Amino acid sequence: MKRIAVMLAVLLLVATAAFADAADVGKSLSVRTFAFKHKQAENAVAVIKSLMSADGTMSIQPKTNSLVVTDDPANLKRIAAALAEFDTAPQPFRLSVRLMLAKRNPAAKQTHLGQELKEVEEKLALMGYTEIADAGAAEVAGHEGETALLELSQYRANFKFGQYDPSSDSIEVSNFQLSKLDGDQLSPMMKTTLNLMIGQTAVIGVTRDAKSQRALMLVLSAKR
Repeated sequence: MKRIAVMLAVLLLVATAAFADAADVGKSLSVRTFAFKHKQAENAVAVIKSLMSADGTMSIQPKTNSLVVTDDPANLKRIAAALAEFDTAPQPFRLSVRLMLAKRNPAAKQTHLGQELKEVEEKLALMGYTEIADAGAAEVAGHEGETALLELSQYRANFKFGQYDPSSDSIEVSNFQLSKLDGDQLSPMMKTTLNLMIGQTAVIGVTRDAKSQRALMLVLSAKR
């Protein structure tokens, strides 16, 4: 009887293991390759990272600008939908660039720039600047991935329209460089990369010393 009981226990363990293996097979992973026409494969990683399961993996194929994703079939459907939305044609945008000469003068009345620049006026007032003068302005249209060059009176600005992020409704402005024209020479003043929310205005101080009584302020605004 003891032998029979032992044999039954062994058979039960074998059967349990077999059922476990069958369950694992049912949860088998699939592999799918996503090739991108408009966007770069390395930028797609951030799009699907949160959608991947614990067992999922992905690898970038730079030569073919593609992404190989391994995950369960149901998850791959969600990933495919997200990547299809991601790989859209470059979108058009407009960037408004303005330079303002600002001065801290408590005795002077605050300069009023008009309704169009009211947001800029308020931001500069918070920094303690009351006297403000326009030093040049321009607007340029372009698509994601394109570069642009702007002439702003005695200054020159160049940058690249980066990638649009639909989750934050923002556009990356890559390698924005501002230089001053001294005759035929260009004197670099600043270089930065930033994300601009569509429709909002960003005010950046070009002057290094935040306590300076005078400053050159860069005003940026992105639009569709």
